[in-house]
Amino acid sequence: MRKSPLVILLTTLLNSFVFSSYVQAELTLDSAIEEALQADHWNRSNLLQEQAIRSEAMASAQLPDPKLRLALANLPLDSLDFNQENMTQLQFGLSQQFPRGDSLALKEQQINLMADKNPLQRLQRMALIKLNVSQTWIALHQSSQQLDLLKRKRHIFHELVSISRANFRSGKAKRFEVLDAELQLTRLRDRITQLEKSVAQQQGQLQKWLLSPANSALPVSLQAPDLLTEPGNLSALESALNQHPQMQLIAQDIQIKDKGVELAEEAYKPGFKVDANYGYRDDASSGMERADFLSVAVTMDLPLFPEKRQDQRRNAAIKQRESSKELRLLKARELKSGVEVALADLAGLQQRLSIYDRSYLLQLSEKRKAALRAYAAADARFNEVASSAISELEAQLQRIALEHQIARANVQVNYYLAGVDPQLTSAQSAAEDK
Repeated sequence: MRKSPLVILLTTLLNSFVFSSYVQAELTLDSAIEEALQADHWNRSNLLQEQAIRSEAMASAQLPDPKLRLALANLPLDSLDFNQENMTQLQFGLSQQFPRGDSLALKEQQINLMADKNPLQRLQRMALIKLNVSQTWIALHQSSQQLDLLKRKRHIFHELVSISRANFRSGKAKRFEVLDAELQLTRLRDRITQLEKSVAQQQGQLQKWLLSPANSALPVSLQAPDLLTEPGNLSALESALNQHPQMQLIAQDIQIKDKGVELAEEAYKPGFKVDANYGYRDDASSGMERADFLSVAVTMDLPLFPEKRQDQRRNAAIKQRESSKELRLLKARELKSGVEVALADLAGLQQRLSIYDRSYLLQLSEKRKAALRAYAAADARFNEVASSAISELEAQLQRIALEHQIARANVQVNYYLAGVDPQLTSAQSAAEDK
């Protein structure tokens, strides 16, 4: 049977809606990070600042504008006659200032080095965005997984309520056991409500970084990021830490301070100023010709007493450079300590997760089933059944938490390795090509 155009149109719209809903629900970690990196307006602002600094560098390398001087000199006040006196002149002067040594070129280089910090600042910003988005995404996934677990385990507590009521009716249990079973079910509902609240809040936090609405988008599967380098490869780890944006920013500061020292040393060289003046004289009233005048002068700075000016400024520039070197050593120690702590945390979490997976969860499940069978046969007290069910549920929740803590530890380690992160490098190149 041939479908009408209206039916075909409605079918297409419905399929598009279903497909878009499915895509929206597929909130992967990589897609969230890429969208957050693209949506960051700070990076665009920083790029414009870099362009402004480079324009300023070009302007700073130019000589000062020459100065033009026009003057009417030695005009007699008794007659205001231009050709009455021999010294009456119409003067035209031009002067040009020449700064000390290579100070202009060094200043341009220094300002360009300042502009070179901006790409590093953007890389550092991207590393922080990736860290924050990843942590928020993992927390959202953890809450949604724990919420799903609680909803799937409700039947156990409903079963406890049913068994306790049956035992109470048959005289095998007391009234407080029924009340206790109902109380445990109420507590479970409360925990579900709290997790639903956490999911909504974390979706709102994630929305701060994303362009598309995340209100109905939930992480589908946990994608624990791989480490960017092997933990046991100490040389690769140290090299990656040295390439961290924070380390590179401090290294860039040291280069800027080096240029500051060179600029301070240029102050020992003289500066020059050249003046050229042309004086026009009119012929005398008797008709005698009078020659015009040309004057040329060179003014030179003489840094003859540098102890309290040039020496002190050079010493200040050197101390600023040495201060930046000390900061680089401090930052290297902080990064190394941070990645070692994160790696130790990661190793401990992985060991704990293996314990849960090997035996702990299985043992708790067997205990809960045995206690439930015993209580159904009136051979155990209700608090034993409730305790075993709650212990198993808490362990399952903890197992989910451990899995996500491992993912967060991986994210934290990778932040320290941001200098060799291909995703950040690719995102930065794409942003600057726009």
